[in-house]
Amino acid sequence: MEKDRIFVTLNGTFKDEEKCRIAMETIVNDAHAANGVHSHFWFRSSDGKSLFVLEQYEDNKALSQAIRRFTRARISFFRSIEVIGISIYGRISKGNTLMFAALRPTYMDYYGGYSKKVAKTKEAGIKNFERNRILVATNASFTDEETCAKAMKEIVKDAYAEAGTASHFWCKSKDGKDLFVLQQFADERALIEHVKANPPSRAAFYESIDVKDVTVYGTLSDESKEMFAPHTPTYMNYYGGYSK
Repeated sequence: MEKDRIFVTLNGTFKDEEKCRIAMETIVNDAHAANGVHSHFWFRSSDGKSLFVLEQYEDNKALSQAIRRFTRARISFFRSIEVIGISIYGRISKGNTLMFAALRPTYMDYYGGYSKKVAKTKEAGIKNFERNRILVATNASFTDEETCAKAMKEIVKDAYAEAGTASHFWCKSKDGKDLFVLQQFADERALIEHVKANPPSRAAFYESIDVKDVTVYGTLSDESKEMFAPHTPTYMNYYGGYSK
């Protein structure tokens, strides 16, 4: 079930931020109430010019239903931004591929990892704890895929046992050269505990890849930023949305 997850990301720049914000509120509230839409997280660059949107779906059915909803808000949203790129991570159906065709997304296949099932709740509305999530996205190329795959299995196994590591999702490009890793943490404390765990596998992983870029989404303390300093990451601030 965890392998059926699909992630959709969008990078863009604002043309009309106020219009975008209004559309976002409608899209996010509807998505939160829908079944199978586990994340609809929005981030803004520190200079206020760029936008990043992450959507996580339980499976192809949830994605298909989402594409057909929120028509007016989605139209307003796309008119308020300039799309730089859209990427889809996971095993997407042919029907959903056709619905995304006009946006010309980049596709990456599931490679390993998990995204834990979201617990059901009777409480309506977006919760405060859902806004505390920290996401870390890494783009890299393989230098030794066999070593990377072994390290990945150990990292994922340990991460799954961590209560605060909600997702550790790995995808590989169609040509087999590039790797994308998306990690989602309950909060900053969970992130710190994860980074300090399993040093041998983590070292082997970094020796088997060339890191292209790392982006951290969410608010981090100076202590946490020091841990990421060797990767010179880009930071983006919470703008709206949720991750259940």
